[in-house]
Amino acid sequence: MNRPHPASLILLGLAVLFAASSRHGMSLYLSCISLALVASIAATSHMRLLLRRSRWLLLTMLIMFGWFTPGTPLAILPGASLEGLLLVAASIARLVIALSAVAILLKSLSSAELVAGMRALLVPFALLGISRDSVAVRLALTLQEVENSTKPEKREDGTRPHSLNFPETSLSVSDVVTGAVVAILAGVAVLA
Repeated sequence: MNRPHPASLILLGLAVLFAASSRHGMSLYLSCISLALVASIAATSHMRLLLRRSRWLLLTMLIMFGWFTPGTPLAILPGASLEGLLLVAASIARLVIALSAVAILLKSLSSAELVAGMRALLVPFALLGISRDSVAVRLALTLQEVENSTKPEKREDGTRPHSLNFPETSLSVSDVVTGAVVAILAGVAVLA
């Protein structure tokens, strides 16, 4: 079986994200733990980097929701409320689910494949007059700058290479299978 088109993989990632984050209570926490474990094993470096970059957001969420949400006060944590801590647990679980899905996508797709997939998914926006090529080029340049900022790669003359290559891929049977999985996950998210 051929590897699915990058657009199919992006849709699959979004479907997993929506299906997992639409859960409530214990199923939300189990989804979070499962997806974070998979991302930690399959995409260790990406997951670690995303969590490190999100640490202040996570801490801010903990303080803002946990200590500034009115509710039943807790004796063990002065100023915190039970409702606030439950709210922050659910919010952090949803954020970790999103970070895990992004880490797995970044591990499974190169920058060029990610841009090609997004370009393919932007086809319907042409009806609104939005150029999918200009959006794809902007995304490619942004990804290129992010990659160059973490590991500068320069030529002999001191400049950075500036070429954009989008891989040409076509749809295959694996894309149909991926589409079926996306539809099932979308149904799970809707029925939650």
